[in-house]
Amino acid sequence: MKQISELVNSQMRQWELRRTHEKPHREEKVGPVICVSRDLGTGGRAVARDLAGRLALDIMGKDIIDSIAENLHQQRRMVDILDERGKVSLERWIDGYLHGAPVEYGEYAKGLMKVVRAAALHGNVLFLGRGANWVLGLDDAFCVRIVAPIERRIERVMGYLSVTRAEALEAIHEADQQRNEFVRKVFHRDPTDASGYHLTLNTGGFTEDKAVDLILEAMKMSGFSVKPVPVVAS
Repeated sequence: MKQISELVNSQMRQWELRRTHEKPHREEKVGPVICVSRDLGTGGRAVARDLAGRLALDIMGKDIIDSIAENLHQQRRMVDILDERGKVSLERWIDGYLHGAPVEYGEYAKGLMKVVRAAALHGNVLFLGRGANWVLGLDDAFCVRIVAPIERRIERVMGYLSVTRAEALEAIHEADQQRNEFVRKVFHRDPTDASGYHLTLNTGGFTEDKAVDLILEAMKMSGFSVKPVPVVAS
């Protein structure tokens, strides 16, 4: 697996390449922006990968988001890639968000919000976790939560971690607690609140392919684009 620094640099280069080949004053919208929140053992990561693959989206998960959020140099580079309108939009949004949202004002949280918003302005991105849906809201991203029955989650965790049932259940409880505490601490929101998502999808009775089909159909019905903006190779 690539080192996080390599993944971050690769993502930056993709944005730079996309920016280089954009029209100076384009009127068309950027590609799709999706936020996927999932519980451990729901198959949410696999669904996100499949969804991103079908739409040619960049995936930004915890490691990449945290790396940029905790590095001021990377944050500046990320913002510098935006066009002028994007930079102005980002500055105005951050100012309004920090003065109006119930967020813990640690430096990490500020960096997290800047990273998520800047990446959304670049477009063609799928955020995996990190409370991105609470940052962007339902107007600027299609937000989906992946859930599954506890027994199905236990089976999946036992399978891909090669652990006992008791160990799988313990891992699930620990992951749920950590993720719930993160969202409550940073955003003062309940991650299970259905009003924070366009779609809550129970994968207990669906294959990954079918789950992606349902998400794409829900996006269309909600008025979200499912057409990625192509990147011209250098």
